[in-house]
This record gives sequence, structure tokens and C-alpha cells, in this order.
Amino acid sequence: MQGIDEDKTFICHECISDAFLKKDIKDEGKREKCSYCGKSRKAIQLQELANRIHSVIEEHFYLTSSEPSPLEYAMAKDNESSYDWERSGEPIDYILQVNLGIDETIATDIQEYLSGYFSGDPKELLENPYGDEACYEENPPDRYDFQESWEFFLKEITTRARYFNEYAEKVLYELFCNLDSLRTFDGKSVVRIAGPKTELSNVSRARVCQTLTSLDKILKAPIKELSAPPAMAAKHGRMNAAGISVFYGATDAQTCIAEVRPPVGSHVVVGRFEIIRNLRLLDLNILSEIYATGSYFDTEFKRRKGHAAFLQSLVDELTKPVMPDKETLGYLPTQIVAEYLAEKVKPHLDGIIFNSSQTKEKGQNIILFQNCCAVEPYNLPIGTIVSINYGWGLAEDYDDSIAVDEELPLNTSQSEQSEHIVNCPNIRDITLRLDVKKDIDVLVIEGATYHSHKRGISRYRHEKYISESNPLNNGKSDSFW
Repeated sequence: MQGIDEDKTFICHECISDAFLKKDIKDEGKREKCSYCGKSRKAIQLQELANRIHSVIEEHFYLTSSEPSPLEYAMAKDNESSYDWERSGEPIDYILQVNLGIDETIATDIQEYLSGYFSGDPKELLENPYGDEACYEENPPDRYDFQESWEFFLKEITTRARYFNEYAEKVLYELFCNLDSLRTFDGKSVVRIAGPKTELSNVSRARVCQTLTSLDKILKAPIKELSAPPAMAAKHGRMNAAGISVFYGATDAQTCIAEVRPPVGSHVVVGRFEIIRNLRLLDLNILSEIYATGSYFDTEFKRRKGHAAFLQSLVDELTKPVMPDKETLGYLPTQIVAEYLAEKVKPHLDGIIFNSSQTKEKGQNIILFQNCCAVEPYNLPIGTIVSINYGWGLAEDYDDSIAVDEELPLNTSQSEQSEHIVNCPNIRDITLRLDVKKDIDVLVIEGATYHSHKRGISRYRHEKYISESNPLNNGKSDSFW
């Protein structure tokens, strides 16, 4: 920047690539002749821009070490090692041009100005932060505020106020108010569309039967028994309180079986439901991969990065396994989150999809909220008698197929019908369809498989240590490991 007076050097908004900074200069700058393109436009003084860039770098980046650590140095000196130390991070000119969107010529002048400004640092041993050798890495996202809010939310709902808690609602609004705008690095939305002509056009649901009587009940009225339970029969679960009817399903039968955890020797009835209208599902798997975009010159960008990082970690909190004896309080946070997502988020959500904690396969669980879990009725004439035939049950009989017989009454008009449908409140319209002739399977559980990993264990023995300063040691033992 030799021969350039930084006080009289101006950069117009058209010479800036960063959209946020460009708009800021256009809105707040003064009309000056640009020192780079020669046009008279809204512009910013080079010195002022350099100061803003310095503040951004201090907030979002850190200067990496110019020397290897003692361990790295030892590895580099080892003749038998192929370790070759290389400084981490990106050069300062890369940060200015790529991360901050500054044109190469302007970036060179900015770097030269800042390098000269910091060259007079009295601590001569410190590296010039804008020298040609300086390298930077981005600071990790700061999610402390969100983590603190979530932990206080947990304390509030478990120990103080569960149903009328303004603070809890405020925290959830802060976390989920902009779900539709959240994207992964490659642009995937966290809201997944399921329904006709989509990759997710059906959902499976399973029921365990430990007696033939319970199996009879399901096969005689499959729509009623495989649908979401009526409110009075709805037990509490991960995503619903007792009395709130939701549809728990999965993307495939094996995941359904793993989730209901049937005992060996029992039967499992699996229904494959067709989704007949489009649904908006919050995909927690995609939520765990969201990526905050924006300008480093935007003061809100740091907070958006922290928000994205916290939501990524929250997915593990919402889907972690809960031990059976801890379910009452363990499910409380996820129940409140699910109810908030069902009732408060705009545009509305119809459910949640997330990876199963019970299987190592790729299957996912699907929760449909109560206002979109109604199943198309299966009509039977009034007076129809339904019977189940399980075959002869002989050991040598290789065919153990089940026959369901519907005996219709004589002279029954089509208008005389009874509809088997779950009475879900607040139904907008029918969401699911179950073809009882081809989309119901009965499986006999013959064994179970568990996935595990072995943890190491060590055992040590040592003499009791008596402190010289305190021979009695108050009966306490100090170990050396």
C-alpha cells in the first residue's frame, strides 16, 4: 500500500463481495470516489474497514501456534518417525478473501495496513498477527447461553412448575422459532415432507400379542387396534403424556419390532400404513447436521452458530435411551418439547422422525401428532361375524398360515355399515390407510439379538498408605492410582 494514504482511501459497496457488509456500507456509508474502481458511490474508509475486520477476526478466529508443541517437536525429531509437523489453520490472506469476502487487491492493502499497525507491539516475541506467516482457525461455536437455558428449563419443569411455566415456553420458542430456515451444509431442510410420491410414503406400526386372545382382537379389528390408541387408553411415552394420543411408528418392520421389545415366543402384528396426504416432519437426524450460514460482519452470526451447535447436541438429549424405572421424569422434557412442536410451531408440524435407539440398522422412528393420525375406516356391514382360524397346530404341519373369515349377514345393504376407526380428537382429515388384505404381517418371535461392545476392566492391589504428617490418617486410605 505504498503511496496510499489510508485516511483518503475509500472502498465502495460495489467492490465488496460480502452481502451483509455491502448492504451496510450502502445504507450507512458516505458518497465518495472509490479508490479501486473510480466510481462515486456509498463507500467506507479503508482504515474503518480494517478496524471492523480486526474486530471480526478477534471474535471469530484464533491465531494458531507458529511452533510445534513439545510432543509434536519430539515426534518431528524422531528419525524413525515419519511425522512431519505442519502449522494448522489457513493463512491470513485466505481468511480475508475467502471467509470475509474481501477482494484480493483490497485484502492485500488491509493486511498491509493491519500488519504495520501491529508491528510495533512491545512484546517482541509475539508474532505479528497479520504477517505473511500468520495462520488462523475458526473458534468453536459458543453454545453456552443455550446450554444454560436448557439446563434451567429442565430444572424448572422437574422441580418447580410443569404446566404453567412461562420461562419454559420462552426457552422452547428461542430454540424452535425458526425451524423452517435451518439447513445442512448441502442445503437440506430439517422439515421433511412425507406422503404420496415421496421417499417416505408409508409408516409401519407394531403390537405385541402374548396370547391368542389378544391376537384375535387385533386381527378382527385391525384398523382400530393398530391405529393410535384412543385418549383414555394412551399411556405415557417418549413423545406424549398419558391421555395424549399419538401414533408411534417406524420406517420399517424390523425397527418396529425392536422398539416394542417383544418377549421370545410372542407374536407381533405389524401394519404397513400408506400416508395418503403430505405431512411435515421434523427430522432430528438432519437437525443434528445443521450448518449456520451468514456474514462474519453480522453481529447475530455468532449467536446463530451457537444455536446450531446446541441444536445438534440437543438431538442426543431427545433420543437417548431412558431406563424403564426412570421413564416418568426421563420422558418429561421430550414430552413437553413434542407438545410444543405440535401446538406452537408455525408453519405447523405433523410429527417427528428420528433414529431408533433400539437398533443399529438404518431404521427410524416416526411420531405423528394427534391431529394427523386418523386412519381411513374399514367398512363392514352391521352384523358381520369375524372368526380366526389358526390351522391344525400340528408339529408336522409346515403351513401355519392364519385365515380371517368375515361372515356377512344376509340381505345387508351397503348403507348399513359400521366403521372401525380410532376416535382421535381434532382430526383435520384422514391421514393413513391400511390395506387389511395385504399390508398386515404376523410374526412369531423366535429369538433376540443384542448389539454390545466390551469395556476393559483393571484391578489393582496395594498396601494401605499412612500419611507421615498424620499417622492416624483418620482411618482414610490414599491410593497411588
